[in-house]
Amino acid sequence: MTTPRAQLPWRLRAAVLLLIVGAAAVGWYDYRATRRDLLTLLVDQAASLRQAVAAAARSADLATGQMQAMLAARLLDNARFLGQIDRREGLSQRYLDDVVRENRLLRVTVFSAAGERERSAGLGGPPPWAGRGFGAFGRDSAGRGATGPASVVQRLLTGSETETVSEVHGSRWGTGWRLSAGIRRAGGGAIVLNADAEDIADLQRQATLDRLLADIAARAAEVAYVIVEGDSARSAHGRLADAALRADTSADADGAPVTLAPALSDLTAHERLIGGGPILEFRGPLDATRPEAASLRLGLSLDGLRAAERRSLTRLVLSLLVVLGLSTVVLAFAGLRQAHGELRVQHAHAQDALRRRDRLSAMGELASTVAHEVRNPLNAIGMSVQRLRREFLPGAGLPETPELAEQRELLDVLTAETTRLNRIVQQFLEYARPPRLAPRPVDLRALLTEVATGAASLAASRGVTLEARVDGAGEATVDPDQFRQALDNLLRNAFEASSAGAAVVLSAESADDGVRVIVEDRGPGIPPDQVPRIFDLYFTTKPDGTGVGLAVTHQIIEAHGGLLEVDTELGRGTRMIIRLPAASDD
Repeated sequence: MTTPRAQLPWRLRAAVLLLIVGAAAVGWYDYRATRRDLLTLLVDQAASLRQAVAAAARSADLATGQMQAMLAARLLDNARFLGQIDRREGLSQRYLDDVVRENRLLRVTVFSAAGERERSAGLGGPPPWAGRGFGAFGRDSAGRGATGPASVVQRLLTGSETETVSEVHGSRWGTGWRLSAGIRRAGGGAIVLNADAEDIADLQRQATLDRLLADIAARAAEVAYVIVEGDSARSAHGRLADAALRADTSADADGAPVTLAPALSDLTAHERLIGGGPILEFRGPLDATRPEAASLRLGLSLDGLRAAERRSLTRLVLSLLVVLGLSTVVLAFAGLRQAHGELRVQHAHAQDALRRRDRLSAMGELASTVAHEVRNPLNAIGMSVQRLRREFLPGAGLPETPELAEQRELLDVLTAETTRLNRIVQQFLEYARPPRLAPRPVDLRALLTEVATGAASLAASRGVTLEARVDGAGEATVDPDQFRQALDNLLRNAFEASSAGAAVVLSAESADDGVRVIVEDRGPGIPPDQVPRIFDLYFTTKPDGTGVGLAVTHQIIEAHGGLLEVDTELGRGTRMIIRLPAASDD
């Protein structure tokens, strides 16, 4: 009989493996896509913040510049009007006081060609120089670098300029902001006007870049720091601004780079570790249209990205666990179905074996009865032939006649047939009453080698090669004589089924549940309709066979507690497989 292999179909295992790999690939793609999308959002946010800061800086410069230009133009108009009055009739103190009051000026000062103050109305003489402010407060209306009213007077007295405007500067007492403008007098000297620039300073303070950066860092939770650096000033805001400034000089100033869109090619982006947390830092010019103006360092926290990555990985792991669980259920169900099928096959085989055993037992009892009944007449016939041979055939030296020759031939036929019948009866008796086993642990490799050596001559006589591959055989508990008889029967059948030049293989291998001994030939195979009957007593397909050999072999193997299986295929040969239990002392 043929035993199915206890394993799942490879197509099912491959499908389950492909399902798991596919789920892992989809989950990993989702993880990478989520990370890429979040990075893209951070990059877009950084670009938007940069544009907002740059636009705010430009707006602040433009607004303060316009207000300063308007105030400077008003001061210059007043100065020119005073210059005309000065050329025609001179400037009196009363007139200067009226001009200061009516035009809401802080001070008007008239200087002689020698630089001496001739008249002054308002708060008194010119204040000392005050440092420039931020943004547009560092240049005059003509774009020149002015320093204060003292410089205005100097330029007008030296004749280098006929009209000039100072920058917005602090008052003498540090209580406000001022703007100065003046013209050169016709006869030498200067007329200088000083006006209140507090409105311009208020606008500058409200729209200053420093305040804007502080507001952005305070309102946007994902902004870890924002740092703007110019030629002589640095503005840093954000919860990690100080850590970013310290880390800027560390060994790992640059982390893993991030690829940006072509529109942001003037920026660089790197993942860094600032203040113990992951940061995506952008570096580049604050204003893309003015790369030389100021540089920007913008740090965006990656905590949200890391949290999203963890959620994505959690989904991936859960998906894989679900797929693995479903795959396990599918494999278990398939295994149960296959095990059920195998049990059904084994049950059918067991029923066949039971029916065959019952049939063989009945046939064995019949054979025993027939053998006993036939043996006595055979003995009588044999004794009668011997007596006839002694009484009717002449002895040595007597002449041989045709009648005597015919009588001798008939007696020889009777003797031969009687002997053949007696041998058949003996086989029947051996099957009906098999000898009691005497099993003992033996070296199966040595036993199989001995059997192969003894059968080599029979194989050679039929032109067949016998190959012994028994190095894998271990120890088995068998009756050596009867097991050798079973192997001889199997080898003889394999030789008879093989054509000249073919090879018969005797192999053995150890397994967890015992030992397997295999006799394999490359003959024509056994037709499927004959496989269930080959172990039946008297069944044979050979012209001169008795149908007893395989039945006796099957009986011997089962007596050892083993199984004799058949694996055959038409046109490709037959494998007779003996499964023996593991060796034991019982």
